[in-house]
Amino acid sequence: MCQPLLALALAAALAAPSVASETILVVGDSHTVGAFGAHIDEALRAVRGNRVATYGVCSSRPQSYLSESAHGCGHVFRDFDKKPPSKWLGSRVYKELRKVKGVDKEVEMVKTPELGQLLTDHTPSTVIVALGSNIPINGASVAKTLALIHKAGAACLWVGPPDMRRPTKDEVDAVYATLAKNKVDASVTMEAAKKDGCRLIDSREFSYLRYPEKDGDGTHYMGKLTPLAAKWGDDAAAAALKALTP
Repeated sequence: MCQPLLALALAAALAAPSVASETILVVGDSHTVGAFGAHIDEALRAVRGNRVATYGVCSSRPQSYLSESAHGCGHVFRDFDKKPPSKWLGSRVYKELRKVKGVDKEVEMVKTPELGQLLTDHTPSTVIVALGSNIPINGASVAKTLALIHKAGAACLWVGPPDMRRPTKDEVDAVYATLAKNKVDASVTMEAAKKDGCRLIDSREFSYLRYPEKDGDGTHYMGKLTPLAAKWGDDAAAAALKALTP
């Protein structure tokens, strides 16, 4: 599971006595529901002392974690003990009859957890936001997301979207422009990211994620593309651990 870059980052984090363990909250969209989310979650947990909780909701955007909007295409809720927290499964996961390709079908819906409540429940030292693949995202929702994280006293890391077929490269670049306007940038230090802005992990730099022209649905790394999502999760975790290492 661990790529060389991840192995080096894990070794450095484990060997450095000055590195404090982290309480990390990860929130994301369908990529987090899939192999990317599973690998970043496991890689972060692999560091001794870390406590990690991961919440992913398919089709979600920053707005979703502010408005508790409901989505019906998959989710993952994983608490510090790796189990789905009962608090978020009760009234938030329900069945609803919907038209799917013209046919009535019972769909499992989930209300996106509200970010402010997740912060209260988990009191993280670091929040990793992995959102931006579902467009549009607006600057106001990004600003409010950062404000909630900073109010909770946590540092912020944002994993931006990769180059996909859908949305287009121009649309993905526009997402990064919106993030940059809200001080989500690779140059932001982790110390600064506790108070203002957010440290960016730019997934466009992982060139292996450039989506092939014909395979897949254009957005998700599934099927034979799953190994790419797994490597992405490992490399994003390595970048996060490096940022958190003094």
